[in-house]
Amino acid sequence: MIMNDIFEQIEKNIDNLVVNHVNWTASATKEELDAARAGNLTLYFWDKEVPQEWLKDIRDKRVLCLAGAGGLQAPLLACFGAKVTVIDLSDKMLDKDREIAKNENLSIEIVKGNMCDLSVFSDGYFDYIINPPSLMYIPELKTVFKECYRVLGRGGIFIMMAPNPINYVCDYIDDENGGYYKAVHRMPFCSKDYDDSDWIEYGHTMEEYLGGLIECGFVINGYVECQMEDITEQYFCTRAVKMNMEISVRSG
Repeated sequence: MIMNDIFEQIEKNIDNLVVNHVNWTASATKEELDAARAGNLTLYFWDKEVPQEWLKDIRDKRVLCLAGAGGLQAPLLACFGAKVTVIDLSDKMLDKDREIAKNENLSIEIVKGNMCDLSVFSDGYFDYIINPPSLMYIPELKTVFKECYRVLGRGGIFIMMAPNPINYVCDYIDDENGGYYKAVHRMPFCSKDYDDSDWIEYGHTMEEYLGGLIECGFVINGYVECQMEDITEQYFCTRAVKMNMEISVRSG
């Protein structure tokens, strides 16, 4: 498939998840929004929370929710007092943000677009980028990381959540003893290499994730993991900074 076709199919897939009310497409609750308004901001990282230390200075900052529609992070951040923009491929996910912004009288800039192309935003515009799980829909991570680095100001923070490669290395093998997991896939992984369904997903290596961030100029200064009940369902969250790297040349 050519790249435009891939993203068109991914958009359809995400829209279908919204229509079918898949649990992770759920929006923030009234109680969560009210708590954020009262100064208690909680952003979830699966069954954990994004460390509060990572978010302590986010009030009044320009924040981009990258591929982050769905009525969750953007409304919570706006309630807390951040200046929020959300960009996403899926109109149905963006509709959730539109609805909450209207009902809660929130100012949220809502943009339909691809996380690989942030050309609608100027250099150094944002203070924070928060990227909930979505990089598994991107074939080439550095395309995204370069754009994130460009649109962040000096000292800007990039918080990224993603699946650990183990999610894609193993398959579940059912047998008479209750089943087991077996490592069967090499990384990087693409779902289209193994089935003919319309679902498209990419498994990336930690070198692509962490090495890609570093290569694009970020300094990683935070890392947490989350192990779910399923033994191979693991996720991680990083905090990376766009450092002010000025090199002085001395004569002598």
